[in-house]
Amino acid sequence: MDNVTASDLMDILAKVPSSEFYRVCDAVTCFFRDARNHYCTTQDNSADAVRIMKERKKAEEDLHNYYEVPSGTYSPQQLLQMLQICKLEAPVLYLPMLLASTAGLRISEILEVTFRDIHFYNQTICLSLPVKDDLPNRTDTITIPEENTKMVYLADFVMDEIRLQKERLEACQKTAPDFNPSGYLIWGRNGSQRQNNFINKPYARICAKCPFPTFPWKELRRIKLSASSMKRFAQTLGAENSGPPQPRGIPKIPIDRSDLIELMK
Repeated sequence: MDNVTASDLMDILAKVPSSEFYRVCDAVTCFFRDARNHYCTTQDNSADAVRIMKERKKAEEDLHNYYEVPSGTYSPQQLLQMLQICKLEAPVLYLPMLLASTAGLRISEILEVTFRDIHFYNQTICLSLPVKDDLPNRTDTITIPEENTKMVYLADFVMDEIRLQKERLEACQKTAPDFNPSGYLIWGRNGSQRQNNFINKPYARICAKCPFPTFPWKELRRIKLSASSMKRFAQTLGAENSGPPQPRGIPKIPIDRSDLIELMK
């Protein structure tokens, strides 16, 4: 048994069927641990072998889940495509789409968020607890029933977009101090609060550009994103990948095509 190397064990584990992989890993670990405890061997290479193989297996599963298309909603890979299309076709919808897909927020919740609800240091949003939530328990959400609130943790790249949105609001308020006085995170023309149906036209435009079947907006909340998927999103969608840097004093304000048409009338 002393001659069994970590490489030998990795070769064996590589041939184990996926359905039995984790059970066999645990069995190998227990076997060599007991063998060493009973002085049947002087070394145990199973720990390193099992750790490396589990990491490889996890990476394979994450990659499979990233591309696998679930029933009734989008895969992470499809969502990333949609977000990239959204940046070009309907930038006004980009932040709401991020919040819906990565934080599981309803459009009604998103449109009620003000900057006062956002804790920039803790990277959280505090919201009223909905009467009924059709989503399973999310690891990024803490509910506080006695206060009728919930706290949702946000990814770094989502917070970066929120900070950019705050800069846009501050730029607007420099020229019009009464612009969006309530401090809504998502606002319409003249700083007014958006209505739920504002997503309809831009979302339809995004869906028309997608090379895969699309679903209603509400299904964005059901997308399951692993830590590796979120990391991939951050690398692709992060602020450093948003095009040429804008001068800090002139933040770019996203304007939807329908808003431009209204202004031209």
